[in-house]
Amino acid sequence: MLLVVDNLSSFMPNLIRSLSMLDARYVVRKYSELAPHIDVIGEYDGIILSGRRSNERSMNVVNMHIVDAAYREDRPLLGICYGAEIIALAMHGTIRKVGKVVGEVEVYVDEDNPIADNGRMMVYESHDYSIATLPSVLKSVAYSRSCSNEIIMHINKPIFGTQFHPEASNAHGLDLLRRFVMLARG
Repeated sequence: MLLVVDNLSSFMPNLIRSLSMLDARYVVRKYSELAPHIDVIGEYDGIILSGRRSNERSMNVVNMHIVDAAYREDRPLLGICYGAEIIALAMHGTIRKVGKVVGEVEVYVDEDNPIADNGRMMVYESHDYSIATLPSVLKSVAYSRSCSNEIIMHINKPIFGTQFHPEASNAHGLDLLRRFVMLARG
């Protein structure tokens, strides 16, 4: 069973639809429901952190704790857009404001990883921030013309992030989600 953390992203319906198409077992919890119950993530096979609409300190605190718990418990974690940014921040990377980036983008996967094939993929992006620097425990495995960290992954743990929205992308995005669901199932 996956825990899907709803950070009030406008793409949540797309994420739910994608997971349902994949016959994934999941439960959705708003970040605000998890604040007092962060330790319950051990009940789940994997965690997905959604994107967000606005910056709220309480959201950042909850998501940071979830990233830390997933790291400690070797729990598969996928951060989408804001979710990827909070993973980078939790592990001492940085983000930067880039202005509004919206639309289909060509992404190049240039390093082997469990969630995407090497090569070119078309994906949908919608964000104002992007990961600026990665800590030494994270590496970039995909890039685009506008972002050098389109897909990130931990060097030793099953922790991944996408700057783009796989749930709003075409078959490439659905395949990425499928691979993460399979990885979480073990």
